[in-house]
Order: sequence, then C-alpha cells, then structure tokens
Amino acid sequence: MGGAAVAIAAVLAGALVIVIVWASASRRACARRLSVLATRLGAPHAAADLTGRARLEASMEALERVAEETATRLDRSASAAERLAQALDALHQGVVLCDEQGEVVYRNLLAESFAGARHAEALAEQAISEVLQAAALDGEQRSRSVDLYGPPRRNLQITAVPLSDGTRSVGAVAVIEDVSDRKRLEAVRRDFVANVSHELKTPVGALGLLAETLVDEEDAAVIRRLAHRMQAEALRVGRIIHDLLDLSRLESEESPEREPVGVHLIVGQAVEQVRSAAEAREVELDVAEIPRRITVPGDRRQLVSAVYNLLDNAVKYSERGSSVHLRCATNGDTVELAVQDHGIGIPSRDYERIFERFYRVDRARSRETGGTGLGLAIVRHVATNHGGRVSVTSREGEGSIFLLRLPAGPGPVAVSGWTDAEAG
Repeated sequence: MGGAAVAIAAVLAGALVIVIVWASASRRACARRLSVLATRLGAPHAAADLTGRARLEASMEALERVAEETATRLDRSASAAERLAQALDALHQGVVLCDEQGEVVYRNLLAESFAGARHAEALAEQAISEVLQAAALDGEQRSRSVDLYGPPRRNLQITAVPLSDGTRSVGAVAVIEDVSDRKRLEAVRRDFVANVSHELKTPVGALGLLAETLVDEEDAAVIRRLAHRMQAEALRVGRIIHDLLDLSRLESEESPEREPVGVHLIVGQAVEQVRSAAEAREVELDVAEIPRRITVPGDRRQLVSAVYNLLDNAVKYSERGSSVHLRCATNGDTVELAVQDHGIGIPSRDYERIFERFYRVDRARSRETGGTGLGLAIVRHVATNHGGRVSVTSREGEGSIFLLRLPAGPGPVAVSGWTDAEAG
C-alpha cells in the first residue's frame, strides 16, 4: 500500500515537472519566433514601396498570431500545473519537488507543515532535504525512516525518486508517508499472535502430558481423575477458540443490523447462559426485573454476548457464596446496564487495560477460573459497534461495577434501576 502511494505521488509530481518544462520550452520557442519577426520588422524598407508595406502588414499579423499562441499555451500550462498541484494537495502523503541541483521548488499542502518547523518536525525536514539531494544528484532512489517522539509519537517513511524529462535529469520527488498506524497495527498483530500461542500452549501441553500419563495408568480412580482433567483442558481450549472466533466476527461486523431488541430478552438469555457457572461457584445472580418497553437498536446475538461476558466475568472474580447484581436504567436516550460484583476489585491503573485482549489483573486467579482474557475485549467491541461504551469503577477488595451504555430504542421512557448507593 505504501509503495502504491509513493508511485502515485511520483507520477503526479513527474507530470507537474513535465508541464513546467514544457511551458518553459514553449516560452523559449515563442521568444525565438518573436526575435525573428522583430529582425524582419527592423529591416530597411522604402516607405512608399508597396511590397515593403505588404511585408510590414504580414509581419504584424504574424506577430499577433505568435502572441496569441503564446498566451494560449501559457494559459494551458498554468491550468494543467494548477490541476496537478491540487491533486498533490489532496494526497495523504507529503510531496516535495527539487530541481537537478537539489533545491526545493515545490511542496504540497501536507509537506508545507515541515518547512521551517521546530523541535521534532525539524528532524523530518532535514531528512527530506538530504534524501532529495541524494536522489537528484546520484540519480538513484533513496529512502529513510524517521521517528518523531512527539507527542504524539510518529514514524515517517521518506522515499525520494529521481525525475527526468526523457533526455536529462530534472530533479527528484520525495514522498513523506506517516506509517505510525501501520506500525501500531503490526505491533498489535505480533502481540496477538504471541498471546494466542501462549494461551493455547498451556492447555494443549497439559492435554499431551495427561494423555501420556493415561496410557500406562491402570488404576480406575486415577484414570477417571485424569479423564476429568483432560475434559477440563479441552473445554478451556474450546472456550479460547470460541472467543477468538466471536471477537473476529465482531470486528468484521462493524455495522450490525439495527432493529429494536427488548433489553429483558437480552438479559434473560445472557443469565441463562451463565447460570450453570454461577451455581458451580455458589454465586447468587440478583437480576432486577426489566420493563418490556425498554429496547436498544442492534444485533441481538452481539448484545447477548456482551451482557453474558460481563456476567461471566463478575461470577469468575466473585468469592464463593457472594452475589452478582444486574440493574437496568434509562433516561429515554440511553440504556444503562450495570453489573456489580463483590470480588477482588481492580486497581485504578488497570481500568483501561482490562478491555485489551488477554490482559488480566490477576493471572494466577485467571488460571484458577479458566478465563480466556477475551471477554471484556468482546464487550468493548460490541459497545463500539452499537454506538455505546463500557466503563468500570472499582475498589480493591470490595468489588467492581461495569456499566454498559447503549443508545435507547424508540419510545422514550425513563426508568431508574438502582439507587445512588448501589451505583457506587
């Protein structure tokens, strides 16, 4: 993609150079013709000589034609140069042109921001100048990467290409591309692959070890115990793969179908999915009754997945015998779902990071509960896809409240689902 952008900018810049060179050549040709005509006009003629008068008139007419042709050509070249300059200004890359001596003769709008800049941008301007001169004088492509530490931190890729009019070198063009987002995405991809590999390595390794032990085992009680462990590890692998597929599907469905869905249906389905896990941990699910008239526009499957993951996260990090509360409120414009637990809590420094893939506040506790580290990332994607957001407030050792805010469906209502004390 970066190479295509450089090629497009180079072609446009080359066209601009050709137009300028052509206009210059046209001016020189017209000047030569005018000089010849002026010489002819200055030749001695008899005033009464009819032939001389005819020559004079013919020369004057020729002079007018040359003047008109010159004006037309200059207008055309100016118009073409202006269109090419506008095209270069529309690019998302900076473009700088220099002549055969390496002197800058043109900058597009984005590249102007580096001219006369101070601090970090001054480093970029110096790099542009050096790369341009090298390409113009050596006639070879040059490139350089420049890190600007900001803020914000940016990474620029500068590529300079020599230009010619077909017979000689006429300078070079430098294309400046901001590749910061591309590098960040590449870093996220690398981290994601590393995390997935790490998360799958543990249960897969455990399955292999358990299977190896099971081969030579003859005690029926030990065999049953090993089989149960293998089943648990297989379920863990299945959950990781399921969550990965769910997250991938959410990322590809950025604009889900927007149809009103009853919030009571979303919550009811999510509660049923998490009920067995709550019973296994002896955690009570306290879900307030939600009026049927409260709706949110969106994809029911995605919304159920978000509420389920909030409840599942609350159950996993709650102490045995405690309770998880779910409340709903709306002001007619937004619907708020609050999920409150009485678990270990979250340090304030981790509020934002807990919505990242595979991030865990307490890794030891996560291994015990079998979490995949993807649940809250799924919640954030669902909220974003539906024009909402998710946030958390927490106190270490006392528990957390996750608040999912979504746009309300048609039919303005106002329902308070919790007190100020409950909302923390």
